[in-house]
Parts: sequence; C-alpha cells; structure tokens
Amino acid sequence: MRSSQEIIDRAEKLGLETYILDASDIPVEDRGRLKCAYGCRGYGKRLSCPPHTISINEFRRILQEYSTAILLIEEFDMSDEEDILKAWSRLRKPSFHKMLELEYEAFRKGFTYAQLLRPGACNECDTCADKCIKPEVRRFPPEAVGINLIKLTEKLGLDIRFCDPKHVKCVGILLLE
Repeated sequence: MRSSQEIIDRAEKLGLETYILDASDIPVEDRGRLKCAYGCRGYGKRLSCPPHTISINEFRRILQEYSTAILLIEEFDMSDEEDILKAWSRLRKPSFHKMLELEYEAFRKGFTYAQLLRPGACNECDTCADKCIKPEVRRFPPEAVGINLIKLTEKLGLDIRFCDPKHVKCVGILLLE
C-alpha cells in the first residue's frame, strides 16, 4: 500500500518543512491571475507562468482529482543580502530541485499522478525559448493557477510574508492522488 509518510520523511531529510493537507482545502482564487498580469515584471516571460499555463478553472477541475497534498517549505534568513530579489532567484532553483526529487520519489512509490507546483517561476534557463527546452522539469508555481498561499498557510497556522529578508520561504505543493 502507498504511503505518503516515506515522502514526508525524505522531505525532512532534505531540510524541507512538510504539512499534509486535503487537496480540497487548497484555496484557489481567480484574483491570483490578476496579480500575475498586473504585478509581476516577469509576466509572459516564463513558460511556467501565465499566460502560458493552464487556466484557473482547468486547474480547479484537475485539483478535484487529487486527495492529498504536501505543502513544502524551505526557509532562509537573508537579512544580510543587499538584493532580496537576486537572493530569491538564487535560492529557489536548488529548493525546487529538492522538491522535484520528492515528486519523482512519489511516482516511484506508486503515486502515478504526483505533481509538483514549484516555488516561483521556472529559472532553469536564463530566458525561455519559444518552446520549453527542458519540459521534464517545467512546473508552474501555485500562484500561477490561482492558489492563495497566504490563505493556505494561515489555515495551517503558519505565517508567510513576501519580501521579508529574515524569513524568505520557498514554497511548493506536491499533489498526490
């Protein structure tokens, strides 16, 4: 029988905080797309972000096919960093690779449709080509499909703040059927 406990144990060995939740408890809102389109300087530049991702309504339908999710968090103290956005770009790539390793592990453990939502926009390449040249690692961030991470973390009793240099958090979600 499949168990998410082995995946959680592996995540913790990788230095990730884990929080298991029902997939139905993940708040999906349309207004997240608005923030992408009119608040992100990278809008339209990454193939893992809007407008290149599935629609929020399509994600809502897909999310109903999952039963469990694992919220994954890696926290860093970046108070000594002069440019938090550069630090964020540097941190999220190795954090993503740890989380992606968990998706692969879940697949090997029998979670055939395990799917990771990555921390931040994809930054595997410096710039995206017209067509993704690394589709095997292309994952979209939770915000790109309308997930409200603030509401989600509040439900779990966690505090998440954007652009807080003392508590930079790379957040991903591993969906499991």
